[in-house]
Order: sequence, then C-alpha cells, then structure tokens
Amino acid sequence: MSNPLLVGVDVHRKTNTVCLMDGQGRELGSAFTVDNNRPGTQTFTQRIAQQVIAGDFDAIKIAAEATGWYWWHFFQTPDQDPFLNQWPVELYPLNPRLTANFKKTYVDLDHSDPIDAFVAADRLRLGRDLPAPFHYEERYFPLRLLTRYRFPGVHNLAREKAYCLAILYLKPSEYTRLKPFSSVFGAASRAVLQEFASIEEIAAIPFHELVEFIDLKGKRRFPDPTKNARRLQRVARDSYPLPEALQEPVNLILGLSFKHITFLERQEKRLNTAIAQRMEAIPHTLDTIPGFGPVFSAGIIAEKGDLARFDYDQAKVAKFAGFKWRKHHSADFQAEETRLTRTGNRYLRYYFCEAANQVRMRDPGVCRLLRPQVPRGAQAPTQAGHRAHRPQAGKAGRSAADDQPALPAKEAVGSRIPLIRESNHPAIALIIICGWKSAPTAGLAQCVSKTAHRRLMTHLTNHRIALHALSSLRRFFY
Repeated sequence: MSNPLLVGVDVHRKTNTVCLMDGQGRELGSAFTVDNNRPGTQTFTQRIAQQVIAGDFDAIKIAAEATGWYWWHFFQTPDQDPFLNQWPVELYPLNPRLTANFKKTYVDLDHSDPIDAFVAADRLRLGRDLPAPFHYEERYFPLRLLTRYRFPGVHNLAREKAYCLAILYLKPSEYTRLKPFSSVFGAASRAVLQEFASIEEIAAIPFHELVEFIDLKGKRRFPDPTKNARRLQRVARDSYPLPEALQEPVNLILGLSFKHITFLERQEKRLNTAIAQRMEAIPHTLDTIPGFGPVFSAGIIAEKGDLARFDYDQAKVAKFAGFKWRKHHSADFQAEETRLTRTGNRYLRYYFCEAANQVRMRDPGVCRLLRPQVPRGAQAPTQAGHRAHRPQAGKAGRSAADDQPALPAKEAVGSRIPLIRESNHPAIALIIICGWKSAPTAGLAQCVSKTAHRRLMTHLTNHRIALHALSSLRRFFY
C-alpha cells in the first residue's frame, strides 16, 4: 500500500507556507514558511527530502493553489530536482474554487496562511476530482503562452470596435445603417471619418471630388466608387447634425479609437505569425478540417496537451473544455433542461468554438446540414425563451438583424440543426466537425444516438451541440 507524504502549500508573491501531512491526516510538525524564490524553494526541497527519509514515505504529493503565476516556478523546482525525483513526485495545481468549497466542509475554520496550506494538504488527501498532475511540457507550453496572450487581445479589439461604433453614431448617425463602405474600419472609411470634421463638409464637397477622394483612399480597388459616393452623400443628408461644440471631442475620440484598433490589429497579426511558426514544429491533422487554420489549431493543441493525460476519453476532454451539462435525476424524474457547468478551460472552449464557427462558414456540407428549410413566404416559428426573428424579404428563414438563420420549431427541424445568432456561438461548438466527417448530408440523426438526437432537438442551443462532437474529434489529434 502506498504511503505518500502529502504537502500543502499556500503560495504568495514573497513567501510560501508549507504544511506536511501523512495519509491519516496527521500534521507532521508545525507549518513552516520559505521565500518564494530559488534559495527558498531549494530549502523547501531539502526539508521535504529529509521528511521522506525520516518518515519512511515512498512517494511525494504536493498541492498548491494556482494563484496567478506565483506557483509556476515553485513547481518547476521539485519537478526537475534530481534528488527529490528519487521518489515518485506528483504536483497538483489546484483551482482556488476547489479548495474554497472544500474548506466549507469544516465547521469553523479561520483564515490564515498555515490553515490554507493545511486545507490544500487535506484536499490532496481526499484525492477525488484532482486535476492532472503538473509536468512542464516544453512542446506545448511556449505555444500556450502565445495563444493565451492572444485571447484577451482579440476581446479587447472587439470591445474597442464596439465602443468606436457607439461613438460613431454621434457624428454620422446613418453611417452604420446605410453602409457606404463594406467595412467601417477599412482604409477609405477611416479616411472619410477622420479627414472630414462634420457631415456638413461631406455634403458640401462636389460629387466628382468626393468620388476621386474615395477612389484614392481605397487605392483604386473599388469597382464603382460612384456608388460609394452616392451612399455617403445620402448619409450626410439623412444623419442628425452634430452640435459644433461636440465636433472636436467626438473627432478626437474617433481618431484615438482608430489608432487603438490599428495597434490591436497589428498586435494580433504579429501573434498569429508567431503562433503559425511554432505550429510548424508540431505535427497534427487539425488543419485538414476546413476553417481550422494554424491559430485555432494551436489554441486547441496547446490547451489539451497530450491526450494521454485524459486516457483518450472524449468525455474527459469535454469536461476539461467545459462542454458538460449537469444531470438532474430523482426517482422517476429525469430533467431534460439542465445547465452548462461554468467550469473548465475557457481558453480551450474559446478556440473550439471559434474554430467550429469557421467550419460552419467555410464548409458547404456543414452549411447544408445546419441550414433550416422554411417554406418560402412563411415566418419561421421560434422556440420559447429565444427572441423572435422575422425573415428578411427574399431570404426565407434568415434574420434581417444579423443575417443568421432563424430558429425553427422542434417539429420543423427534422434531421437538421439550426444556427443561432452569432452572439451565442460560443455554444455552436463541435457537432459541426462531427457532421463534416461523419455524414454531413445524412443529417445529425445518423451521427449520434437516438437519445442524444432527441435531446438536441429538444434544446436547440449551440452549447448542447458542442458535447457530441468531441466523440468524433479524437481521430484528428496525431
């Protein structure tokens, strides 16, 4: 029978507080504190080795809350220490939520560093639902740093664009509705918004000069710049006039916002290049899926690491990514409406969903599988709990607001799954991939079990779709 030494550590920026415990829950002496630096961690490893020898332990298990990056260098030392690795060493970075919930099982416990270290060691002694042990994966960790740094960058870019569009309404209020250019943030559009102080100046400029200005700023790439000029003049006629006192601050804000957007776009481009270069050294087959470029493939591969740590079990990968719905069963009652767990790796979930959305947009078979068929001229019925979508003239079954397929009723779905508004697509997830490889023209019913198919038909949400795709995803990795 194994007799491990259990070590709980409360990690801080300056110091680490350590609690030693045996398998029966007895503390081995008083808690001690070491500095959170190289000399302090070397002292820690020496004391651990002495305790292992003195107590005749045959393994070492160390647990600490993964607080920022303060735990990472501390874990690196025992993971690579040759003397300590004479014994089996397992290091567990615990989610702070795990230890906080476990601490509630005690009747009355104060908050202090030694007590927090004790709770970490006792949670390690319990042993259930622990994360995978920490190992430095030189193949994946540099890539993971880049993909995780990209994650807040793209969200900041989306947030800045949304704020810019909100301020833009004050200057030419009809600009985003009439759309004189395909993109508000294109070169010609930015030039118009920044070089003309007000919409009155746009209205006053002669038409041929406006056409030449647009053509020049668009680098002569517009097929017919006169159409853009006419729309721009209509924007100037139909927009609300901006008071003169507000023109200077609005123009300043728009100019700074455009500069910020440019910086964030260049940063994202530079990161994408670095990620693609890193991916050249990692063999994989994810790029065989339409829409899976090197960036999204890198985000998935970097976060999942080696699939051996999941025992090649798609259910464990799904849970790790957060694609898991709670079960609620009591006596003869089985709940069909359950919530998605708010746990899991948000980075992996993000890259899964973004990649799946690219597959949805680029693969014709997936588009045929997901596009609902609504009789021409009929309004698509909606599911309870979702906002009603009215079909746009000439586009049966599509929303005029966001050009996404409207939600059909359960009876009208058949073997096809509808798309939901793109704002909800963190929930589309990976049945798209399942359909692409399994039988995109045969429908979902042939890709999953009858029970799973009925469940998906009932809930019609993107998050419900995600879980079942993971069963087909394994063959794409290595």
